[in-house]
Amino acid sequence: MDGIVIKKVEPEDAERLHEALTRLSEDLGDSHEASVDDLLAHGFSEPPAFFALIALRGQETAGALLASPVFSTTRGGAGLYVSDLWVSAEARGAGLGQRLLAAALDHAPESWNVTFLKLAVYDDNPDARRFYDRLGFEAREGEAVMDLMEPGLSALRKSS
Repeated sequence: MDGIVIKKVEPEDAERLHEALTRLSEDLGDSHEASVDDLLAHGFSEPPAFFALIALRGQETAGALLASPVFSTTRGGAGLYVSDLWVSAEARGAGLGQRLLAAALDHAPESWNVTFLKLAVYDDNPDARRFYDRLGFEAREGEAVMDLMEPGLSALRKSS
C-alpha cells in the first residue's frame, strides 16, 4: 500500500471517480446508472449532495469513497452515509478501505461535526461484512434499509 495518496475529488477528477464507481458496480454485479455528468451535477452543486475521495498510487486509481450527510435525531447528531466504498483488487488487504473511511471523517465539512458513519452491506457480500465488523460497525436491530423508487416516487410527489 506504499505510495498511496488519498485526496478529495475535484471536478477534474469526475471521470476517474466514475471509472472507480463503475468498477465497484461490476464487482458487486450491480447496474450502474450514474454518469460523469450526474457526478458533476450532484457533487459540485451548492449545496453538494455528496463528497468523494479517491486513492491514487501514481496514476492508478486504487480506491474510492462517496459519502453524503445524514442527520439522526435518535443519535443527536450528524453522520456520514457511505454509499460507495471501493478498493481495487490489487490494493485489497492492505488497510486502504479503513484509510478511506478515516479520511472521509477528515474531509467532511467541519460544521457537520460527524458523530457516526452509516452504510449498507449486501447480504451476499460476507467479505465486506467481516471488514465492517472488524472496524466495529454494528447492524441496527429492528431496522431495514428501504427505498422508494418509481412509480411510487411520482405517486408520492403527486400526493402533496
